[in-house]
Amino acid sequence: MPCFHCGADIPPGVPVEERTADSVLTFCCHGCHGAYLLISGSGLADYYKRRDWQETGLIPKAFRGEYRDSYLSRFVYASGEASVIDIIIDGIRCASCVWLNEKIIGRMPGVVEARVNYATGRARVLFDPEETSPAAIFTRIDQIGYAPRPYTEDEARQMGQREQKDLLVRFGTAFFLTMQLMAYAFALYAGYFQGIEPQMKGYLQLFSLLVTTPVVFYCGWPFLSGAWRGVLNGAPNMELLIAIGALSSYGYSVYATCAGGEVYYETAAMIVTLILAGRLLENGAKRRAFGGIGRLLELCPGQAQRFAGEKLETVEPSELRPGDLILVTPGERFPVDGTVVEGMSDVDESAATGEPLPLLKKAGDQVIAGSGNLTGALRVRCLREAGDSFIARVAQLVEEAQSRRAPIQAIADRVSAYFVPAVLTLSLATFTWHYGTGRALGESLMIALAVLVIACPCALGLATPTAILAGTGAAASLGVIFKGGDILERLSRVSVAAFDKTGTLTRGAPMLVDIQAARGMTPRQLLALAAAVERGSLHPIAKAIRDYAERHDIDYPAGTEMVSLAGGGITGRVASETVALGNVPFLERLGVAAIPPGIESPEGGLLVGVAHQGRYCGTLTFKDRMRDDAPGLISYFRRRGLETLLLSGDRQECTDKVARCAGIALGVGGLSPADKAVEIEKLRAKGETVLMVGDGINDAPALSAADVGCAVAGGTDIALETSDLVLAKPDLERLSLAHRMARRTMAVVRQNLAWAFLYNVIGIPLAMTGRLTPIYAAAAMALSSVCVVGNSLRLLRTPDE
Repeated sequence: MPCFHCGADIPPGVPVEERTADSVLTFCCHGCHGAYLLISGSGLADYYKRRDWQETGLIPKAFRGEYRDSYLSRFVYASGEASVIDIIIDGIRCASCVWLNEKIIGRMPGVVEARVNYATGRARVLFDPEETSPAAIFTRIDQIGYAPRPYTEDEARQMGQREQKDLLVRFGTAFFLTMQLMAYAFALYAGYFQGIEPQMKGYLQLFSLLVTTPVVFYCGWPFLSGAWRGVLNGAPNMELLIAIGALSSYGYSVYATCAGGEVYYETAAMIVTLILAGRLLENGAKRRAFGGIGRLLELCPGQAQRFAGEKLETVEPSELRPGDLILVTPGERFPVDGTVVEGMSDVDESAATGEPLPLLKKAGDQVIAGSGNLTGALRVRCLREAGDSFIARVAQLVEEAQSRRAPIQAIADRVSAYFVPAVLTLSLATFTWHYGTGRALGESLMIALAVLVIACPCALGLATPTAILAGTGAAASLGVIFKGGDILERLSRVSVAAFDKTGTLTRGAPMLVDIQAARGMTPRQLLALAAAVERGSLHPIAKAIRDYAERHDIDYPAGTEMVSLAGGGITGRVASETVALGNVPFLERLGVAAIPPGIESPEGGLLVGVAHQGRYCGTLTFKDRMRDDAPGLISYFRRRGLETLLLSGDRQECTDKVARCAGIALGVGGLSPADKAVEIEKLRAKGETVLMVGDGINDAPALSAADVGCAVAGGTDIALETSDLVLAKPDLERLSLAHRMARRTMAVVRQNLAWAFLYNVIGIPLAMTGRLTPIYAAAAMALSSVCVVGNSLRLLRTPDE
């Protein structure tokens, strides 16, 4: 009899028991008994009905922890008036484990909030240090059978590696043995049709049995144990379908081996191998989704230069405190949020805000952690610690949005609660009827087994994954990467499409759109002068000038004696003649003559003047242009009844202008990353299914908060990693292809499921009446699987409009 708490077998000896009003509960140890008392005493006994473990038993370190505040205090950091500690919880196996830990920890005195991320096993606990301590929190987690450890990057990486390794070993073993098994299966099939010596047939069947057994019972153990847990909890799931399919094929084949009949070991092995392959891909996607947060935090440098008096010392960013004075030189990134106290420089905030143009920063201006310093050295006063910086807060928003997202239950899981018990009941009833009417035991068993084989949920189990595999494969060939089958389902149901502006609907980088040359100078000559002095510069404006020159085959010499002045422009010499490039105030300070009055930058653009030998000779106009395919995508969504929305951190007037050009009904500007996520949550609270399209770090919280987050390639890593859907090239037409593919795929899934059930409705009665032997039942089962797979392969055709 298994332990009521952990499900492990109870060892010999006197069991630990707990008598309730209507039953006696048995436990394998006093630790499990104590965990049960704590859980039920907290009013959380519903946990035992909700959980769905894939493996029984406790983890090795359960109930063995000894925790000291002297050690754990180094992992605590401040957040406002409260303290925070991040914890890795070993033993998280299902969503109910997350629910239980959040409830148990959250009800402790002094705990303000407890949130557990199912994807990573990481808990973030906000608590009052005057009322509780880290050791008390760790002890409480240990008391319910989980093993807590302080969170570090190494711990998180090691835990993910262990999980991936276990899946990889099981899948590798299953794949290798199944390939061996197929050789025996081909020989047996050939012998069935062309004849085979009974002795050789027996040897081949025995070898097949030896090869299949570890595939089913070792490689498939997570499914078998998960199916058993579902039975105990009264909640049949997809794993029970998998277990029935594998075990019925395996069990019948063992019987046939002993009786001299036909065997179907390869069916059992293939079910386990294919499902393991899907789990392996799913686990990899989960790890990549969390990896984006690590990439985000890596934007901050690994060290900082802090002033100690007038000397500089190199320290880690975590050692910086508010009020410290640091030096950031050109080419470096800012380690923390701060205020400039001395110096002037252009700062690239595109990685943090998504906005393309560098901003001039001078004394009194604030700078954002992770931003790049381009042109001048700055002395910066630290405003916040590294853990509270803009980058760290965005990472926290992303992780919280991921942890709030509930997993979507697959269609097959929803119907299996009724299908599986019905099939088992019919099979038992069939055996009872035939045996009771005088048929032999073996004959009655074969008829009942035919019911199980004909109802073996191969077609049902393949209905969704084959369509998803074909759909995602076809999408990938078109440059659309789905990170999971559930993303297809959600994308097919979206009702609102929200877009970021810069880098998504627009190109995300300044482009030279107009050249106005003064009298006596041609546009090509003007651009050649500008490109010569900007040669070798890292500034986005310089890159735009050089790109324009290359596209139009404009040759330009190499400038000399270049001097870049932050927030103004650049000077240099071309063929020993002076050239200056910059904004109008910069040229006026240099004493440039003949500057026309009233020169202003256009709305949403930037104007740069050029001077040659101290005389004005023209202007260059730069804008962040809209993508050519943006209006077409908006039109596509509107034709299909989707609402469209533009969310931007830019000014409201610029946002409105872009929205009008693209055909979007509503634009909302001036939004921070958190504000974008709030707007998404508001839409979801109204019952909308939201698609969010973005490319920058400032989009990451909104991408995670949306039902479907879509990242445009060429954006930041954090946007790509936290999204559900990635466009491999910055081509918005691919998003309309993705939407059509999602709708087609879900239509095929529904067709496959309908066929699978129709097949069972016809086949099961025939098997119950004894008109189908197990061999014909297996043939029908194979035919149903072929039909499902063939229907799914239709998705490999490119979706048309």
